[in-house]
Amino acid sequence: MTSHIPCDAHDYFEIVCMRRSLIKVTTYNNEEYKGVPYSIDIIDRKEKLKIETFKGSESILLTDIIKLQAIGNKVTHHNFCIEW
Repeated sequence: MTSHIPCDAHDYFEIVCMRRSLIKVTTYNNEEYKGVPYSIDIIDRKEKLKIETFKGSESILLTDIIKLQAIGNKVTHHNFCIEW
């Protein structure tokens, strides 16, 4: 786990929140979350991705995420996968 994420990765998180894209994220602990992101909040001075899943709302530390996939978008070039 790192204390910062790459700047371009942060941009991708902002884009999926803005588009309300269906995403799947994977953390360092191999936990996977699938849902629709709706914001990036600062909680206790740490950035967290807020995502609505079928289980309810989840908050995931951005620094815990190692893979972001935008999936199922009608516009095909809005689908992507990045890892860092």
